[in-house]
Amino acid sequence: MKSLVHLVLRGALLTATPLLAQGTEWVVNGSFTGSLASWTSGGGFSVNAGWEAGWDTTGQGASDSYGVNAGGQALPGPFAPNWIEQTIFVVQGLTYEFRCDVSGARPGNPTTANADIGSVFVEINSVLIGRHDFGPFNPGEIKRAQLAGVYVPAASGNVTLRVSTERQFVATATSPRINIDNVSLRDTVGPTFWIDGNRLLGSNVLSSVRGAPNVFFGSFAALGSSAGVSFPGVAGLYTLDPATTVTLRFGVLDAAGRSDLPAAIPTSPLLLSVPIHYQAGMIAGTPSLGLEFAVVASQ
Repeated sequence: MKSLVHLVLRGALLTATPLLAQGTEWVVNGSFTGSLASWTSGGGFSVNAGWEAGWDTTGQGASDSYGVNAGGQALPGPFAPNWIEQTIFVVQGLTYEFRCDVSGARPGNPTTANADIGSVFVEINSVLIGRHDFGPFNPGEIKRAQLAGVYVPAASGNVTLRVSTERQFVATATSPRINIDNVSLRDTVGPTFWIDGNRLLGSNVLSSVRGAPNVFFGSFAALGSSAGVSFPGVAGLYTLDPATTVTLRFGVLDAAGRSDLPAAIPTSPLLLSVPIHYQAGMIAGTPSLGLEFAVVASQ
């Protein structure tokens, strides 16, 4: 059966019309270009929260982002999270993939360690979609990660997409800072795949896939992406570079449609500058391909 999965998901790249379109972006100004337009901010206390230019959230170059020194004003805690949010329209029964890039560092005092950078979590219509805890700050490092997850609305209509940050220590201008960029919510017909964890060289992360329960899946990597090609009878487009594509693994999603397997990031410095592109597919009645993404490592 695994060989059948391989043939379906990596067979000859023939052109054909995919069964379903995918990839419409529903977030407005998820890249925070020029301002926080379309976003509303609120929640608990924080320092220097707002639009920021020139920070490299992804490791692939400086850009505009949302930045915040999260935490409380005075001990004792706990401290309420602060957040940014916007209203989005969703359709009942469709599958939506959420993804955003996040980084944690201490630009205000980069040579001094700290017990915790803080955490980021996202909710859609008050449903938790994903959470990332950065953990401690070590001098000189920048931790980079992605939040990703799946949302299937029970009803059509406007809902709130909220991205929150929190830290259970006092926030100051020199405490650790969190940046958020490339906030995205797109409809998808295939599985959602991401690298779960701080992508530091030599660290251990999770290879995470979300899709239909109890189905076969495959994940792939490449050194580039393409405009997209289609397989006969497969929903979605294959958007990795065919010439450099390699197979990462095959498996079966559990009864909740999940797979989380440990993966080690090599210590090669090339991974700091060369983006690796990823995509996954699954067979749930109709074979389908998910959305591609690309990341670099950090140190």
